[in-house]
Amino acid sequence: MKLLLDEQIDARLKPALIGLDAYLLSDMGWQGLKNGVLSQKASENEFAFFVTADKNLPFQQNLEKISFAIILLDTPTLLWDHQPLFAPKVIELVREFQPKPLLKIIHVSVEGFDRSKKRERFARLFLPEQIRFI
Repeated sequence: MKLLLDEQIDARLKPALIGLDAYLLSDMGWQGLKNGVLSQKASENEFAFFVTADKNLPFQQNLEKISFAIILLDTPTLLWDHQPLFAPKVIELVREFQPKPLLKIIHVSVEGFDRSKKRERFARLFLPEQIRFI
């Protein structure tokens, strides 16, 4: 299964995702594309996951129209020091992933980092079958 890493994800995370078929937007020549066009291209190119730290992205997408799951890394900052902490969880998630037709958002947090109110907000706004918390 292919993963597409959003622009704010540090490029150094790609090699940390050992054994996964991960691509940067720059690998695809898609830097700077708006969300709608990017979603369409990701679907056309059969990406199974879109990895992002943009906590607003799930609210900007029409979940009915995307064919991939959004892996949302709930990190307090975009500093490189924090991003590698998510690699083991993403690797495990992708290797064990069983597609569910309605699952569209996978909220990944690392112990001690889940300080935002986004988790509660997601739980209120999305159907239980649309979101998974890890």
